[in-house]
Amino acid sequence: MVIAREEMQEIAKSYREPVGLNLGSHSALDAWQGQRNYGLRSIIYTTQARARIYLQNPMAGKPGEAIEELPRRVREDVIVASDPKDIRKDGKWRSAILVLNEYQDIVKYVDDLINLECLQIPNRAFSVYVGGDEYCSVIENKFAVPILGSRKALKIENRGEIEKDYYWFSEKAGIPYPKSYEYEVHSGGIRFKEPIDEPMLLKAEHAHRAFEREFIFAADSQDLEEKVQREVEAGNLTKEGLEDGRVEQIVLGPHANFNFFFSPLDAKEEWGDVDDWYAKLYQVSLEEARTCLANQFLSIDERRETILDGLKRLPIEVQQKLKKVPSFEVTAHLMMSLRESLLKDVHRYADAFLLALKKYEPPGIIGAWCLQTLITWDRISKYELQPKAKFDFTGGSEPKTAMDYGLYDVPEGREPFMHIPVTQDLALRHGGGTNVHMGVGSQYANAKYQKSMSMGDRIALEIRRAWKRKQLEDIVT
Repeated sequence: MVIAREEMQEIAKSYREPVGLNLGSHSALDAWQGQRNYGLRSIIYTTQARARIYLQNPMAGKPGEAIEELPRRVREDVIVASDPKDIRKDGKWRSAILVLNEYQDIVKYVDDLINLECLQIPNRAFSVYVGGDEYCSVIENKFAVPILGSRKALKIENRGEIEKDYYWFSEKAGIPYPKSYEYEVHSGGIRFKEPIDEPMLLKAEHAHRAFEREFIFAADSQDLEEKVQREVEAGNLTKEGLEDGRVEQIVLGPHANFNFFFSPLDAKEEWGDVDDWYAKLYQVSLEEARTCLANQFLSIDERRETILDGLKRLPIEVQQKLKKVPSFEVTAHLMMSLRESLLKDVHRYADAFLLALKKYEPPGIIGAWCLQTLITWDRISKYELQPKAKFDFTGGSEPKTAMDYGLYDVPEGREPFMHIPVTQDLALRHGGGTNVHMGVGSQYANAKYQKSMSMGDRIALEIRRAWKRKQLEDIVT
């Protein structure tokens, strides 16, 4: 049985000094520095293989303190242990590094973590290494520690493995995502019922790496069938993996991860003229307007992936002769900004998804999340059916015009084209690219808050605000 939110809320209410609990991987450094910056204690739990990341990048000192003697400050503020019982709540430590044999061992220490007054900050590594299976059953049923995020929403990233995955919620939200193509699986690969003359991509579980997917690009359906056959013969794909796989259209455009933070605290606040006008312009209730305004946009990052990025740097005549299928292991992230006029559509889709989660998987999104997109240039009708209820200025259910989308240079009678952020993936937890903003902040959040504000900072700020206002129960599940 899924751990009840009410149970976690009662535990959070009892906390006198919440401690940030972070699985040491993915985006933990950003979360850790945010907790340090806002005067919160932190625990990083990691394994022997990855402990050196946190031993060699310690977050010590007081908020805003310029550190000149790092060894002394680390000696005073940071402790290392292999058992939570060795971490005393009344100690002078500010950060603790907990070294475990395996990440999932953390579940053994639930009672100790509650005694330490921990709040788990979820990231993808938490979902995968502690989750237990595609339904994140261990997290939902056994990890009885309050989570700053939606406990039941972590599993929807497991596309094709569960019924209500991110495609399901995207459909409910009415936001664009790549269309899929059905195929049949046979002993030697796959077969399409009819030829498809369009670039496409297969996503399927890799035969030897359980947490990684195999990505195969193809010019059309025949090309994909031939490539899949070669990968099956090479042992990289299995029949079972193909049966759970997905073939979808290739959306041509740059990759962009949009990092948001939904604040349950801000959703309860009045925003003056801003929430009144938002409700009026977009024909939503005042409650929905405040919910959307509390869905705060912080930053954008893009991925760099091995081996694809290396192949793209080779001359085309060399690429054509190589037989290696590119892999997509995420290796690095870079900071981005977006053409300003396109932000309206990113906000529109993000808000639609936010409201859909709130409706179909209450309480919906809490805290950090990421809308991962490919931004293409295409006909609007390819991605949005008409007529349709609008989120834009004109209201009603009549067909939208180009001006409804903020396009002012489309000749009358011509079908409008526009930049369209097509949802490639979703992360309903602390995203993997936010370490790029660690120490320097996120440009959009920095501008709003007039200070350096990475995602880790924003998470810590929400904890601190909820703690001081005695509202920790509002931000946990």
